[in-house]
Amino acid sequence: MEAPTQAQSHLTAKLPYLRSDLDLLHVEFTARILGDEVFERLETSIRNGRIADVPPSLEREGFQLVVHPSATVRDRTEELKAPGGLLTQSDALRAYWAETIPLIARLSGARDVLPLHASTVRFSPALKNDKAMTPAGWPHVDYDTPESEVQLKETLELNQFDPAPYSRYVMYQCWHVLSEPPQDIPLAMCDGRTVSVDDIVPIEYHMKTPERDVTYQSSGARFSDRHCWWYFPDMTREELLVFIGFDSALGDSFKTLHVGIRDESHERPVPRISLETRYFALFD
Repeated sequence: MEAPTQAQSHLTAKLPYLRSDLDLLHVEFTARILGDEVFERLETSIRNGRIADVPPSLEREGFQLVVHPSATVRDRTEELKAPGGLLTQSDALRAYWAETIPLIARLSGARDVLPLHASTVRFSPALKNDKAMTPAGWPHVDYDTPESEVQLKETLELNQFDPAPYSRYVMYQCWHVLSEPPQDIPLAMCDGRTVSVDDIVPIEYHMKTPERDVTYQSSGARFSDRHCWWYFPDMTREELLVFIGFDSALGDSFKTLHVGIRDESHERPVPRISLETRYFALFD
């Protein structure tokens, strides 16, 4: 394994923003990628969050790197990596949820924390796994207000949970690498305070599987020179990147854009494998 190099202050990447003239996109799950004709690839400076004087936090930027050793990741990685159905969870994934829910409760101060059944493992294209999802290739957010409400209703039903009255809910998304550092495609995060509603382009994401035929609503983004991007190089299997996917108190005014980026600072990067899980936190 190549030794981590965490000292560089930033890297520069050409981020594939959506064209400024686009107002709506439709994406088929089977395609998994968008054509180059919808993008404007713009050089963007991405700061190293590991060496920041004040590291990014959930309270300010909307994301935070935390230490989170997981026995499930340590002992049951192959089970976590195994493909599963959209609403079929392995025992290993449920064990991982059980480890992560207390962390989300501690970070958020929420009264209740429930896992979403939409968990995903992504594989670097270098691994040539045609049956797996690859890292997200354009700056995006996964949920808006209507979609978050749909997902919360479904999550309560699937968990058979009847909550006490709550005043606010937040969806937290978690990104955990299953591969060793240095990853070829780390995740870059945009400070949610620097993203305007006018930057957002709605995306209709159609997914048809043997289990379901549904259209999810997500969002891409147009370029803005206000955007402030961060990344955390050489993440280990004992770390977790937690970010806000949606906060009902902020609505669609706060968007933590994220995207996979190529880190070319290493001669022999490790093809990334990452686990994405999501949780609803309910507040009194």
